[in-house]
Amino acid sequence: NNNYEKILNTTLGTCHVVEGILGEGAFGVVAKCRNTETQKSVAVKVNKGEEGVLQQALYEIDVLKRMQCLDHDICNIVQWDGFFFDKENICITFELLDMSLRGYMEEKDRFFTVGELKPILHQLATALASLHSIGITHMDLKPDNIMVVDRSHQPLKVKLIDFGLARPVSALHRGEFVGTRVYRAPEMLLGVPFNESIDMWALGLVMAELAMGCCMYPGNSHYDMVRYIVETQGQPPDDLLDNGFRASETRSVMLKSLDEIDLIKSMLNLDASNRITAQQVLDHEFFAANFHKFEFPASISH
Repeated sequence: NNNYEKILNTTLGTCHVVEGILGEGAFGVVAKCRNTETQKSVAVKVNKGEEGVLQQALYEIDVLKRMQCLDHDICNIVQWDGFFFDKENICITFELLDMSLRGYMEEKDRFFTVGELKPILHQLATALASLHSIGITHMDLKPDNIMVVDRSHQPLKVKLIDFGLARPVSALHRGEFVGTRVYRAPEMLLGVPFNESIDMWALGLVMAELAMGCCMYPGNSHYDMVRYIVETQGQPPDDLLDNGFRASETRSVMLKSLDEIDLIKSMLNLDASNRITAQQVLDHEFFAANFHKFEFPASISH
């Protein structure tokens, strides 16, 4: 009945007591739970016992298993602690983090300065470079899926979460529309082949959003999205247009408000083959001179 309040104070599986609801979605609910065996608080993603949702949960678990070769703290990826069953529901357990980056922005009611963006960009590029190095595409990068580890510490330590839509690069299919519309890359919007570079497009939009305080391309449809992109960045490459939408007019408007952040423009390259990679972001001169490493309190980093 989608009345998730009913599970408060109940026990999932054998030892996870529900203490609160952290979020809801089409998949089910994410609950804050206390493991009565370890007395540790964790986040438990409770997937609905429906055929499509169960299959999606199995895909996510498969991706999480592939990611076990990565160090979750060094790679800035949420720690996965396994899964269990609660009746017909698959429950996936993760470390408990503070709040989403979107929630942090709303709490502070302001956008980020360039100085604040640098460590966030470095951490997210590290996360994506790590995923891409093992052939995994996140597919749904957005502020809601980036968690602040502890909002009381600066610079912010962030981690990438939610691998429910993540796929091996080899499993990506042309014409598949995955992820949140306003962060979809033009090649996906146009129904042409795409690869892991769609994550870099989404990262560019996320960074622009953090810098400007608003979503860059808030389209209500794929047509709206392509129109806004063309009006802002000009005509897409011919190989995209030959396979999809062709605009009759274009209005090239440079990203003037973001001139100081050339990296964002590199991520928002309409030609996916020339779009900057996560590793190239990390190697960029933007992070030269005292920005190769960011110092975080010992309590939130290893």
